Amino acid sequence: MDRQVLLGKIFWQLHRPWHFRHQPGATALSLQETVKGLQTLLVTDSAALLVRTLTAASQRAVCLDDLARLDIVLFQEGVDQRVWRASATLQDSTSVLFGIIVARASGPSSAITQRDYAHLAQLQRLQPEYCVAPYVFGTLPQGVAAFTVEWLDLHKELVFDITVDGGVFFVNAPRAHRHFPPTLSRRIWRRLMTVLCCYPGLRGVNIQAGDFVGCVSEDGTDVALKLTTAREFHPDVGPAEQIHAMLATAITASGYLSDGTQSFDRRMTEEVFVHRMTAVLRRRFGEKAQSLAQRQWVMFQDGAFARQEDWLKEDSILAMYDCLCATEPATAWRETVRRWTDYVAAVEAGTVPPSWWFPALEVPTLLERLAEQYLLQE
Repeated sequence: MDRQVLLGKIFWQLHRPWHFRHQPGATALSLQETVKGLQTLLVTDSAALLVRTLTAASQRAVCLDDLARLDIVLFQEGVDQRVWRASATLQDSTSVLFGIIVARASGPSSAITQRDYAHLAQLQRLQPEYCVAPYVFGTLPQGVAAFTVEWLDLHKELVFDITVDGGVFFVNAPRAHRHFPPTLSRRIWRRLMTVLCCYPGLRGVNIQAGDFVGCVSEDGTDVALKLTTAREFHPDVGPAEQIHAMLATAITASGYLSDGTQSFDRRMTEEVFVHRMTAVLRRRFGEKAQSLAQRQWVMFQDGAFARQEDWLKEDSILAMYDCLCATEPATAWRETVRRWTDYVAAVEAGTVPPSWWFPALEVPTLLERLAEQYLLQE
């Protein structure tokens, strides 16, 4: 197909996304520069990247002559990457969806994008259920990394919002701002922790914003989650190191009130609480931060933050049980207890650092209570 004919089939939507809060760095490509680079990447080498992507996304052989139209929409802006939603209409009127992830600049953000692609490919081979499928990798003319990826139309980005109900998840996507209540948010936390258990070597994941997309049923009984980024992956880690990394990643609203070395003070004074919370909220809400912090203080007095931290301690253990149940249900609880007991021993021996929010001394008592509460005896 002639290059100009192919370019005439590509249509772009460049509206500024509502949730972009980061000021681009001096070296970041503008939207227009990104479009030019992507157009070149999509049509170079007889559109090899585009053809391979369409074939992977539609799960059948597709040639360039099959393409009737390609619509590309800027879906999300981040500090390091831009995410585009592509919809290809084929000559037989079928539609093929896929995503395009592009680094914002050469250098560090380009390296992050390349690692994301490599790690996602590795995670897909290990456990495809919890990871989006990466399709094809390429490089824009400016030396910026880009790759195409499975697009989950019903999955939306999940973001943890500390200003609602003492900290809950909500859907972060245009025209889809659905808030999940605390009980359903707890179910999301538990599933997030289960995914971390399924990939023991996963590191550098922000489980509060952007690195997971989810699809939650209307009644809240089913939560399907998938990873979209994976900055670090070290496959050879032991159970104690895995639990340490998992606890280091999981921070709820109470984490914003801590100094990062010990759990937050549940008898914190109003003055200290409002000061710390205002500082956290100012980055996002500006002048509204103080009034929002006062509303958070009411939730804190009601015990919302303490309950949330207690739930996450339970869910960190139960998530490992959920993961082990998928392969060895008969011995899952026994193995869960063994791994957490080994973790406590490793903390006491100084071979892994202690968690600042989940003291190892609390683990044995919690294991006993969960076994009794959920009848998890084997």
